Amino acid sequence: MTLDVIHTARIPMPHDYVFRPAGRPLSRWWSGSRVGPDALDGPCLSFVIRHPSAGVILVDTGLHPDAHRSLADFGRPMRLVFRDLEPVGPPFDQQLRALGIEPEAVERVVMTHLHVDHTGAMRLLPNARFTCTRAEWTAAHRRLAAAKGYVAHHLPGAHRVQLIDPAVDGTRHGAFTHTVDLLGDGSIRLISTPGHTPGHLSVLVRTGEHGDVLLVGDAAYTRRSIDEDVLPLITDDDRASRTSMREIREHIASAPRMLVVPTHDPSAWHELRSASG
Repeated sequence: MTLDVIHTARIPMPHDYVFRPAGRPLSRWWSGSRVGPDALDGPCLSFVIRHPSAGVILVDTGLHPDAHRSLADFGRPMRLVFRDLEPVGPPFDQQLRALGIEPEAVERVVMTHLHVDHTGAMRLLPNARFTCTRAEWTAAHRRLAAAKGYVAHHLPGAHRVQLIDPAVDGTRHGAFTHTVDLLGDGSIRLISTPGHTPGHLSVLVRTGEHGDVLLVGDAAYTRRSIDEDVLPLITDDDRASRTSMREIREHIASAPRMLVVPTHDPSAWHELRSASG
């Protein structure tokens, strides 16, 4: 089983947004909203798994070509939040084709969560069925969801979505309390890691030749966040975020050779690309 990376954008992330500073809330908000010289160069990534029997499975999607032209595709609230985002390289569908995959041929996509920077190219996959948690799907359709990072026109109809509930249907795997074995063969495990959003998932991939890879999603923005237990400026639920990061940290301790890739970590994805290349 192989794992490839698609990189569609970069976003300068203020240091104090990624690593929550001490101090009063107002001062934290001020420092966390300013892109200074210590900003992190955060990638926007999606992933391509090639399974020997299940075929191509994507994890998240990149930017839609519309967003390469104008961030109006992100909706009014989020185009302000992501105003410093810069597209990188060809659009998502072109990068898929460069890997030998036609967008129409993709039948399964796992969504770590449904924030705008992960969902743009869902519309380019007309035959795909998308897997996410019931909690995440509900959050994306609440009143004022746009202010929380969700954009309705990015999302498919409910008939194309497989909703899972790891707390009900999942099982423990190592340090992780609630996981779902996607294919039933242990090769891809969906891990409940709420906090960043109500129904966030991380994905544990058993690649064989390169060992296990943990796609953290946005459960933590960087590997340092996990190692030092540092929350970002904003979470949906601080307590849930800390629990998720603790479980990730404990699993790393039990599998020290595992590659850990937070979606927006400036360097971790390069390690994955090197291992896959």
